[in-house]
Amino acid sequence: MTKIEILKASKYLEKEHKAFSNIVSKAYEITEETDKDYKDRFSWYWEKVVPGVLNGTRDIFLAELNGEVAGCAILKKEDGEKKICTLLVFDKYRNMGIATRLLEEAFKYLKTTTPLITIAEYKVKQFIPIIRKYGWRRTQILEKGYYNGLSREFVFNGKIS
Repeated sequence: MTKIEILKASKYLEKEHKAFSNIVSKAYEITEETDKDYKDRFSWYWEKVVPGVLNGTRDIFLAELNGEVAGCAILKKEDGEKKICTLLVFDKYRNMGIATRLLEEAFKYLKTTTPLITIAEYKVKQFIPIIRKYGWRRTQILEKGYYNGLSREFVFNGKIS
């Protein structure tokens, strides 16, 4: 049986700095494929996400399957906004329950099963099982140019102002 383990950056923040650093660096590295979807990902990640983990308003979760990194979630929890910023599972690990495990842990952290999430229009099809499973509702469409010039963004469970 395969074992999915969720590593949370915040768990290692105070005492295990090397583990914290490894999670933060690995999450940045494996989410490189999202560069095309989100301009200025470098600045966003290092100037907002990592400081947010340090101040308790964000967290980074890595999913490991039998010791190999299989996916990642980047979360934001601030007053009035509970958001999944990134949810990624590598192709070879799909349909193995990894997204479900990441989402279950995200829901605990965010204290909601209907967090704000935006999905690039061309990726919505692969998220349909998750959208249906959790009863997420599309609440807004952001035109091309909001995040990038390639695709509209579909917003679920809230509004982006």
